[in-house]
Amino acid sequence: MISGIIQGSGIGPVIFIIFIDDLAKLLERHGITAKLFADDVKVYCEISDAGDSVCLQKALDIIANWAEEWQLFISVSKCNILTIGHTGTDDITEYYINDCQLP
Repeated sequence: MISGIIQGSGIGPVIFIIFIDDLAKLLERHGITAKLFADDVKVYCEISDAGDSVCLQKALDIIANWAEEWQLFISVSKCNILTIGHTGTDDITEYYINDCQLP
């Protein structure tokens, strides 16, 4: 095994929490709200102007860079953007992970 945490061991969940805590702290230092559960990461924010969209894309870039540094694979096909409410504009911002547009 070249990266990650061995699954199925008794101490594996604790080691994974220690491992992933680095990402949570990194996102927090950049003012990004994140929720982590098992091997899932959810980032979210209210988008009220273009600066908020930049912040969300920065969060995605931070996650992608962290995963690359730790030799972890992001399954981009399982990632998506959820918009709740209306934007008030017809302009929909596109978000990317590793140059792949998220649906």
